[in-house]
Formats: sequence, structure tokens, C-alpha cells
Amino acid sequence: MNNTTEQIDDSARFDVREISCREKHARIFQRWNELPVGGYFVLVNDHDPVPLYYQFDAQFPDAFTWEYLERGPEEFQVKITRIRETETPAVGAAPVPGGCGHHHGKAEAASSPLLDVRGLQPPEPMMHIFAALEVLPRGRELRALTDRKPVHLLVELDQRGVQHTSVEQPDGSWLNTLRRG
Repeated sequence: MNNTTEQIDDSARFDVREISCREKHARIFQRWNELPVGGYFVLVNDHDPVPLYYQFDAQFPDAFTWEYLERGPEEFQVKITRIRETETPAVGAAPVPGGCGHHHGKAEAASSPLLDVRGLQPPEPMMHIFAALEVLPRGRELRALTDRKPVHLLVELDQRGVQHTSVEQPDGSWLNTLRRG
């Protein structure tokens, strides 16, 4: 849990744990659309909402901040703040593969986001990576850390026309760089 000196308003908590997968992202984006600049809500979920981060990043680059207040394992809390106006309202996306359920990948905001799926059992790493690729803008890169060379993933990426490189790291993990064409 991050140390924050600011008190979080209880009315800003948005607990989505009981909302069905089919409705979850649409309701989250509805809440986002209602925020004024400087406003925020605290998303409360039972898994790390990594695919949602990528949806926000694709639709609203530089318009939000994403601050983890609690990082599981049972509960995740993310403070999502609108830092500037956006031209179009958010569209509630349909669930993407791996986009709803228990996720434990980690994402970092960067020009080339990093998804850490080490420690997960197959097929979870592949599901997380494909969920992130679904919302990654064309021409952008995604970096994914895996425990081993993702042989099955690489075959799927080739079939889908996704460019990729995989480099073994000194600790034995693999850094995979993916780019949608």
C-alpha cells in the first residue's frame, strides 16, 4: 500500500467486485465520464485491473493518473484521477480475453509499458499478454516479463502478425517486446 498523506473520501470508493464481467468496464467508464478535471475515484477490485489500465492509456493518454493504494492479494485499490479534459467520452469496452477475473500481472506506466507475468501458471501469462495487446494502440510496444521463453505465445503472435523479440535476462527470466503492426 502506498503511503498517501491525503484522506480518501469514502464516497469516491467504487467497489466493482460484485459487478458482472459483462457490465464492469462500462460502469467504470461511466464513472470516469462523470469526473471533473481534478476529480477521482478509487476502484476497488478483487484482482489487478491491468487490462483496464491499458484501455485508459489507449483512450486517454496523459489525461489520468493511476495510483495503486493497495495491491492485493485479496483486494486491489487504484486511485484514478482525471488530470485534463478529454475530447470524447469513454466507451465501455466489451470484455477482452483475460480482461475480467483474477489477474496478478503488474503494469508500469511508461512509453513502453511493462507487464510482469512471472510466477503465473500457464495459460495465465498468455491470457494477460493478449488482454494487454487488445487495448494497446497500433505502433506502440508492450514489454512482458515471463519466467521462461514463451514458445506457445510466440507461435500465436506470429499467426496474428505481432512483431516480437525475446531476450533472456541475467536472472533467467525473459523480456519479450511486442509491437502491433
